[in-house]
Amino acid sequence: MYRKLFIVFFTLSIFLNVFSQKAVYKLPVTGGTVIINPTFFYTLPKTAFKVDVIITKTSNKKGLYADYAEKMLGITNYCKENTSFYELKNITLTPFTVPDETLKYVAELSSVQIKNGFLNTLYTNNSRGGYSLSALEQNNIDILPDFFKNYADVIMQQTHETYTETKIIDGVVTQVPATQTKVTTKSLAQQAQEAADWIEKIRNDRYAIISFVQETPLTQEAFGYLVNQLNELEKKYLELFTGITLVEDIHETFIIYPDNERTLLPVCSIAPDDGFSTSMSKTDANNYYLKCTPQFSTVLQADFAEAISGDPKYKKNMGYSIRKAIPTVITLVHKNTESLLGIFPIYQFGWLETLPANLDNLEIGKWGYIF
Repeated sequence: MYRKLFIVFFTLSIFLNVFSQKAVYKLPVTGGTVIINPTFFYTLPKTAFKVDVIITKTSNKKGLYADYAEKMLGITNYCKENTSFYELKNITLTPFTVPDETLKYVAELSSVQIKNGFLNTLYTNNSRGGYSLSALEQNNIDILPDFFKNYADVIMQQTHETYTETKIIDGVVTQVPATQTKVTTKSLAQQAQEAADWIEKIRNDRYAIISFVQETPLTQEAFGYLVNQLNELEKKYLELFTGITLVEDIHETFIIYPDNERTLLPVCSIAPDDGFSTSMSKTDANNYYLKCTPQFSTVLQADFAEAISGDPKYKKNMGYSIRKAIPTVITLVHKNTESLLGIFPIYQFGWLETLPANLDNLEIGKWGYIF
């Protein structure tokens, strides 16, 4: 009977030592720490967020011939200067984990772990690959219509001057007509007048179609097509005087790290006139924050740990330090208004617990990054 018990306890002690560490120390270690056996390092994870922001930019572009809009077309409601307006369209969070540089540890192996090749197994089973994040596809391209952008590119014109040259032909003085071609630059007023003339011509052509003054009758499909084409062409020419409004989405991607020291985590600022920035604005109305509300409090654990640490018989644990992620409600705060973004597990709000040494079956690779 005693022999059986001895075998059981002996086997159990070996089993414990195979999976258990001798001691674990938080880095940096103090000068008086003595470590004899081989070691390995691990770091606890922390939660980070990839933030994808979409900002809507509304641009009012002054027309090339805006200064002639009222004079040539009688238009008074036109864009007089270039302006831009920015506003938040959407924001999404994608959580991922990275090593927490403030929670690095070194674990000293027991003699049994050394004998059984613990390190080889540990590194083989915990060879984490790198992590990569993709940004939203950018569409910040030039969306200015080609007609509006390129209309004034052709500003050169040819002029032909006819004059007479005096020549002596067969001893007779003769006046010979001659022509000279010159290339000149159109003035802005000339360009505007040409555009205004085109608008008048388009309107006359459309009136002719609508009034059925053409000789050949049009089918309904042809009638609709011609009128739509003329309307679109008139719109393009009118925009040279009235200006144009462009709406585009700007994508921004960056990373933030929650912490348990701040109730509101600064995210970014979007100024109506200046646009997006990862720096916070002096005008708080432009700023956006994340409000993190953990769904589990660690106050009781902290109170308990403080209470037992004052006991004279208390002995500090020397095993692994671990931390669990806490489900946390994340809301976007702007101008004292909150919008729910989701519930995410965040390690920074979890309880940091140091376990006793010689724990069996604790796979530390599932709790941290092994180095």
